[in-house]
Amino acid sequence: MFFFKKRRISESQVEELYKEIKELKQTIQNLQGKHVEYHIHLDQVDIHDPNLEQLTFQLDHLDIDELSGALNLGNNFGVHVKPKGSSKPELSKTDQGLKFTFQSKED
Repeated sequence: MFFFKKRRISESQVEELYKEIKELKQTIQNLQGKHVEYHIHLDQVDIHDPNLEQLTFQLDHLDIDELSGALNLGNNFGVHVKPKGSSKPELSKTDQGLKFTFQSKED
Protein backbone atom coordinates (compact mmCIF):
# COMPACT_ATOMS: atom_id res chain seq x y z
CA MET A 1 0.00 0.00 0.00
CA PHE A 2 2.41 2.55 -1.07
CA PHE A 3 0.80 5.64 -2.45
CA PHE A 4 4.00 7.46 -3.22
CA LYS A 5 6.73 5.92 -5.23
CA LYS A 6 10.24 7.14 -4.92
CA ARG A 7 11.31 8.88 -8.06
CA ARG A 8 14.78 8.40 -9.19
CA ILE A 9 16.47 11.35 -10.82
CA SER A 10 18.54 10.39 -13.79
CA GLU A 11 22.16 11.35 -14.18
CA SER A 12 21.37 13.65 -17.11
CA GLN A 13 18.77 15.59 -15.07
CA VAL A 14 21.31 16.10 -12.30
CA GLU A 15 23.85 17.39 -14.82
CA GLU A 16 21.27 19.81 -16.29
CA LEU A 17 20.39 21.15 -12.84
CA TYR A 18 24.07 21.52 -11.99
CA LYS A 19 24.69 23.51 -15.22
CA GLU A 20 21.68 25.73 -14.55
CA ILE A 21 22.84 26.49 -11.00
CA LYS A 22 26.32 27.26 -12.29
CA GLU A 23 24.89 29.67 -14.92
CA LEU A 24 22.74 31.41 -12.29
CA LYS A 25 25.76 31.89 -10.02
CA GLN A 26 27.74 33.36 -12.90
CA THR A 27 24.87 35.75 -13.78
CA ILE A 28 24.61 36.93 -10.16
CA GLN A 29 28.35 37.57 -10.01
CA ASN A 30 28.24 39.56 -13.26
CA LEU A 31 25.33 41.71 -12.04
CA GLN A 32 26.97 42.53 -8.70
CA GLY A 33 29.77 44.46 -10.37
CA LYS A 34 27.54 46.61 -12.59
CA HIS A 35 26.35 50.12 -11.72
CA VAL A 36 22.61 50.65 -12.25
CA GLU A 37 21.20 54.10 -13.13
CA TYR A 38 17.56 55.06 -12.93
CA HIS A 39 16.15 58.01 -14.90
CA ILE A 40 12.76 59.37 -13.87
CA HIS A 41 10.86 61.91 -15.96
CA LEU A 42 7.79 63.71 -14.57
CA ASP A 43 5.46 65.27 -17.12
CA GLN A 44 3.16 67.11 -14.73
CA VAL A 45 2.93 67.64 -10.98
CA ASP A 46 -0.23 68.92 -9.31
CA ILE A 47 0.15 70.28 -5.78
CA HIS A 48 -3.07 70.87 -3.90
CA ASP A 49 -3.19 72.93 -0.68
CA PRO A 50 0.54 73.58 -0.20
CA ASN A 51 1.70 74.16 3.35
CA LEU A 52 4.73 76.44 3.67
CA GLU A 53 6.07 76.54 7.20
CA GLN A 54 8.83 79.11 6.75
CA LEU A 55 9.82 81.45 3.93
CA THR A 56 12.50 84.08 4.46
CA PHE A 57 13.46 86.85 2.05
CA GLN A 58 16.32 89.21 2.81
CA LEU A 59 15.30 92.47 1.18
CA ASP A 60 18.01 94.68 2.71
CA HIS A 61 19.49 95.74 -0.61
CA LEU A 62 16.26 96.63 -2.43
CA ASP A 63 15.57 100.33 -2.90
CA ILE A 64 11.85 100.81 -3.47
CA ASP A 65 10.51 104.36 -3.61
CA GLU A 66 6.89 103.56 -4.35
CA LEU A 67 5.15 100.24 -4.63
CA SER A 68 1.76 99.71 -6.12
CA GLY A 69 0.28 96.32 -6.83
CA ALA A 70 2.13 93.28 -5.58
CA LEU A 71 5.78 92.37 -5.29
CA ASN A 72 5.99 88.72 -6.31
CA LEU A 73 9.04 86.90 -5.00
CA GLY A 74 9.24 83.14 -5.30
CA ASN A 75 6.10 81.05 -5.35
CA ASN A 76 2.81 82.86 -4.96
CA PHE A 77 -0.11 80.65 -4.10
CA GLY A 78 -3.52 82.27 -4.29
CA VAL A 79 -2.36 85.91 -4.38
CA HIS A 80 -4.91 88.35 -5.75
CA VAL A 81 -4.04 91.99 -6.44
CA LYS A 82 -6.75 94.62 -6.13
CA PRO A 83 -5.60 97.93 -7.59
CA LYS A 84 -6.18 101.08 -5.55
CA GLY A 85 -8.83 103.55 -6.52
CA SER A 86 -10.57 101.36 -9.03
CA SER A 87 -14.21 102.26 -8.98
CA LYS A 88 -17.22 100.68 -10.57
CA PRO A 89 -18.49 102.20 -13.80
CA GLU A 90 -21.49 104.49 -13.62
CA LEU A 91 -24.57 103.00 -15.21
CA SER A 92 -27.27 105.25 -16.68
CA LYS A 93 -30.31 104.57 -18.79
CA THR A 94 -30.74 106.24 -22.19
CA ASP A 95 -33.33 106.01 -24.95
CA GLN A 96 -31.14 103.58 -26.87
CA GLY A 97 -30.28 101.34 -23.90
CA LEU A 98 -27.77 101.46 -21.05
CA LYS A 99 -24.69 103.70 -20.86
CA PHE A 100 -21.52 102.82 -18.95
CA THR A 101 -19.20 105.62 -17.87
CA PHE A 102 -15.72 104.87 -16.52
CA GLN A 103 -13.54 107.36 -14.67
CA SER A 104 -10.44 108.33 -16.57
CA LYS A 105 -7.00 107.48 -15.17
CA GLU A 106 -6.17 111.16 -14.78
CA ASP A 107 -9.04 111.76 -12.30
